[in-house]
Amino acid sequence: MANISITLRCSRHCRYCFARQERARHPGADMPTETYHAVLELLHRSRMPVVRLLGGEPTEHPLFCDYLVRAFDRGFRVVVFSGGFIPPAALSFMAAQPMSRLALVLNVADPAEGGEALMRRQREVCETLGERVMLGVNVRSPGDDRAYVFDWVTEYDLCRTVRVGMAHPNWGGTNESFRLRGPRTIPILERLASSAARLGMDVSFDCGFTPCMFSPDFVDAHFEIFADRPADGGDGRGTLTEAVGSRCSPVVDILPTGECIACYALSQFHRLPLPSGAGETRDELVAAFEARLAAALPMGVFRECDHCSYRETGLCGGGCRARRAQRLRPDSASLLQPAGDAGPRSAPPPPTT
Repeated sequence: MANISITLRCSRHCRYCFARQERARHPGADMPTETYHAVLELLHRSRMPVVRLLGGEPTEHPLFCDYLVRAFDRGFRVVVFSGGFIPPAALSFMAAQPMSRLALVLNVADPAEGGEALMRRQREVCETLGERVMLGVNVRSPGDDRAYVFDWVTEYDLCRTVRVGMAHPNWGGTNESFRLRGPRTIPILERLASSAARLGMDVSFDCGFTPCMFSPDFVDAHFEIFADRPADGGDGRGTLTEAVGSRCSPVVDILPTGECIACYALSQFHRLPLPSGAGETRDELVAAFEARLAAALPMGVFRECDHCSYRETGLCGGGCRARRAQRLRPDSASLLQPAGDAGPRSAPPPPTT
């Protein structure tokens, strides 16, 4: 899969936002039409059936509806990732599209922090788009229980899979993130999965989760979540199909400028230009990022990862790479910006752990 960040505009100010650094560097940046066309060409050459539009808030791009049409005309299905502040014209346009063309992943706000206006807008999105909507939550602390989203699924007849993410640190640690001090069970994750199962729903865990965040009994009872199986094509819908412990490969996020990064959490790590050659595909980008990451980062988030049975048996790839960067010594930062790197050269070193 690949994510296209068509704009860095966003009306929300989430403290855990992975894109904080990019938004600070290029506030309000919009992807121009020629860059968007080049990205669609790359995805077409890469035989990728789905266009994933991110931001910022992608629906705030002045040409959002036009960009949807251009993707549809090329035969792509589109998945939009939104925070809920969707302009009325964009919401109406999406409501007119069949499910075969369009889905939306809605990042649900915490009612205690989101404010009445945002919660009202998010409910309006759910009511308008119905089963096109998959709800998503980002867990920021052990007590951050978002089980109320299952009520929304039932109330608005939404997609019956809820996407659960974790607030990971970005390179430099400028965002609020879930603090991890060692391998340990995080009960809220199992409670969310169990609550969904009781209601006949699914939970799809996003990148960076590892088996050690779950109890051994849960891993044994839900081995299908942790086994290495083919991905679902990245269309944002469907049930659990990709192993939890292996979900930290370079996604490839394409910024409004056309620069490519492994993911937003590592936006200050390494950048590559958008491939333009007839034979160049996303696979070349992934391979380049994989090689650089493997050379620079520890094999796991914790020191204990070096002798972890989950890693040794192939159930875990080492966890979030942005978290692995936090294990580096400050004097190791030079490994992340070798000579010839197209990316920024003044990234702050991660904290020593």
